[in-house]
Amino acid sequence: MDWNDLHQARGLDAVREQLTAAVEAANDETLPVAPSRESGDQTDEVTAAPAHPPEGEGEDNPFGVRVSKGDMLQHFRLIYGTDLVWDGLRRKLIRVPHVREAVGRETFKEWQDHPWRMIAEEVVFDPTETIDPRLSVNLYDGFKMEADSRGRQGCERILNHVWRLCGYREEEFFWLLKWMALPLQWPGTKMATAVLVHGSEGTGKSLLFEGILKRIYGEYGITIGQAQLESQFTGWQSRRLFALAEEVVSRAEKAHYKGVLKHVVTGDELQINEKNMPLRSERNHVNFVFLSNSTVPLELDLGDRRYFVLHVEDLPPPAYFEALAEEIDQGGVECFYRYLLDLDLAGFKAHTKPPLSDAKQRLIDSSLSPARFFVHEWRAGDLGLPYGVVAVADLWKAFLRWCENTNEFKTKQRWFCDEVARDLVRDRRDIRYPAANGEFKTTRLFVPPEQADKIGKAGWPDHAAKEARDFRFKLEVKADEGARS
Repeated sequence: MDWNDLHQARGLDAVREQLTAAVEAANDETLPVAPSRESGDQTDEVTAAPAHPPEGEGEDNPFGVRVSKGDMLQHFRLIYGTDLVWDGLRRKLIRVPHVREAVGRETFKEWQDHPWRMIAEEVVFDPTETIDPRLSVNLYDGFKMEADSRGRQGCERILNHVWRLCGYREEEFFWLLKWMALPLQWPGTKMATAVLVHGSEGTGKSLLFEGILKRIYGEYGITIGQAQLESQFTGWQSRRLFALAEEVVSRAEKAHYKGVLKHVVTGDELQINEKNMPLRSERNHVNFVFLSNSTVPLELDLGDRRYFVLHVEDLPPPAYFEALAEEIDQGGVECFYRYLLDLDLAGFKAHTKPPLSDAKQRLIDSSLSPARFFVHEWRAGDLGLPYGVVAVADLWKAFLRWCENTNEFKTKQRWFCDEVARDLVRDRRDIRYPAANGEFKTTRLFVPPEQADKIGKAGWPDHAAKEARDFRFKLEVKADEGARS
């Protein structure tokens, strides 16, 4: 029976009685007492949060960062032609949608429509600080480290460490010090050279360049590895004056990454590709130091002018590094900074050629192809064959015999000729060859670059023929000697 049937059968009073009884039965249990702050059962205090955090309290705001319209008008700049905004308070670029979400739509709308909203034409990284700050945003904000006036007196052990890494060779010691000093005395200087230090572990390579030099650069220095070099995202290159690259290229990848390294070391512009940000370019102010434990860490060309190379094998005792660390902890880095700022750089420029050390020459030799190394040995007089004009066929025969004796890789003749042509000059001439009294024969020749200005002049065919015959005669003599032995 429902309420309508009850009403028809017994009347309205009966319905009222049953409803009252049901309500009283539902409220029979006593309600629990609300917990108080004095209650021992309460583990977390409950406080009422205001509907909106207080306005304009900045970084001290207990509710997190809050940006007011005044902050935006004073410190935010829209980059013309992009959807980027420069936050001058936090010194970072933010996309417009992210700014809107951070500050709220109302605040963003007020800033967007305000006649005092600031606009910049571009974002640059200019350590020389020669740009007009009214037109451009400069990502450079100066060095943060304060130099210690003690200078050399407070960094004697650091200087001795540099001296040891340079093998106690004065020319290399002062070249490296000036290379480190120039970009610090003139921020933004792009050195045309990079430093490569390789050798045994535990020699203190990283201590100098990461524990000391990189600390001087602060936020403008970075340590990179293989992952950064291979990545399509190049945000790590932005706002950098110094980069320390540790073991960035393996032996199998040296040739592949030679072009990449050449660009970052000597290129004028860097393409900055950051995640979720538009592609932009920056002037290249990054100076590189490469560290490696490998015997052949990079491939260098013959006559390379791009790298200063040190090979370090001397492992000092633990007490040496303990004393060095003690000096660093007592302000040695700041003193070394002052020493570099005061260093006399007379005659030293960004394009000053690095010295050709024995370590660099060994690295060049290890990087050369067999054909070019063969020519290098021939030119140095190490093959026992006269260096001069030579018939291509004879030089090819000499190369094959050299490969057999040295266990070097034999390449195809046309590849051999292409490689050799990087160091020698091609010529094609009618000469009396191979016999002095024989008929004239069209012969392909290789000519040393020292004689290139003689090609085609009077007496050239006779001169070229004589040197080619001399080489062939000596080659045959050596072949006979080898057969008898």
